[in-house]
Amino acid sequence: MMEISKKSERYSAFRAFSHKEFRRFYVGSIASQIGFWFSHISYQALMTDLTNDELWVSLLFVVTFLPVLVFGPVGGFLADRLDRKKLLLSTYAALILVSCLQVGLVVADVISPIVLLSTSFSVGIVMAVLGPVVQAVTANTVPHADLSSAISLQAMSSNASRVLGPAICAPLVSNNLYEVSWSLYGICAALALLVAAGITLFPYDLDPTPTPVFQSISDGVAHAKEKAEAWRALLVVGFISVFGVSHVALSPSFTANNLGRASSDFAWLGVATGFGALIGALAAGSFTAKSSLQRGVLFAIPYCILLLIFSRVSDFGVAMLIQVFVGFFYMASFTTLQVVVQELVAEEFRGRVMSLFQIAWAGLVPVGTLIMGLTASSKGLGFGAADTIGLTSLICLCYISWVVARETFDASRFKA
Repeated sequence: MMEISKKSERYSAFRAFSHKEFRRFYVGSIASQIGFWFSHISYQALMTDLTNDELWVSLLFVVTFLPVLVFGPVGGFLADRLDRKKLLLSTYAALILVSCLQVGLVVADVISPIVLLSTSFSVGIVMAVLGPVVQAVTANTVPHADLSSAISLQAMSSNASRVLGPAICAPLVSNNLYEVSWSLYGICAALALLVAAGITLFPYDLDPTPTPVFQSISDGVAHAKEKAEAWRALLVVGFISVFGVSHVALSPSFTANNLGRASSDFAWLGVATGFGALIGALAAGSFTAKSSLQRGVLFAIPYCILLLIFSRVSDFGVAMLIQVFVGFFYMASFTTLQVVVQELVAEEFRGRVMSLFQIAWAGLVPVGTLIMGLTASSKGLGFGAADTIGLTSLICLCYISWVVARETFDASRFKA
């Protein structure tokens, strides 16, 4: 009996695949996420080619993720009020239109830094709605008992795309084939739309109260705060995003100035990070039944230490290897924290609370990238990419260590 239980636990990460609707949704999600990386890498590479300035690349991150910070709560509100499937299809359709516009601009040779910032902002607006909708729909394609499995598998798909997307896109951007990379983005979004159109969601409760938008969003924040452990998890995710995740904005500069490679080779660092994150999501999925805030925060400590070590290396191969482990601990931490939040929130608040997770995970990236860009750029403090990454990862490590100490103390006091 014990042996059967262990075997069941070993394969618990894959239970969501037993549900047909989740399998369909999963395929569409992978297509959409691979397309995002085609677009994201293209934006970074082209902005670096045009400006060769950390501050401009940081501004690209700011305009892409700022809408998630500003409009993310509205996306969560819509996910709790409107038909989630129709909302999902609408966002995929919007991404197709943006990709077509970007291809047209490249072909017409009217690309400039300002144009890139403008179209990237439009992508950010769509993502502000798509993020909480995808997370809410994920919970509606499986029974509650398999929710943790669905979350970890979604994290796996996100990071599988993080490997495949940059790996396919890197040769394209290296040869300035941006019209091809953005065309592939549109094709991926179209595939996601077609697959999602065929799914049927499990019944779910929408927020029945006809409250104004801002009051409804405020209610979602209040609900998250009521779930104290979920709220603390959101704060941890936000801090890591600002002082850890945002280092990716400096990857092109770090690759060129500290690793001695072409700046476009930063995409391969992304592949290494994604590969590690893919394994991290799988590892997290194997013990999601034991997910806790303390466990999720503990995973963040080696993440910060490895990022600090990464800032000191000068060999590209060593940097790639370190990024594999950086990705592993990053995703193991974030997947565990997301499961903590998803399992604590009530269904009618799910969209709004998960929009807060989206803000903490992506919406605060503009704050972090702007800080890092100003710190690294010669137009700011002039620290350079390596020292900026080292400083911010050290700040992140100090905060995470404090949280671990506090959670450990609270746990021991509770037992006593």
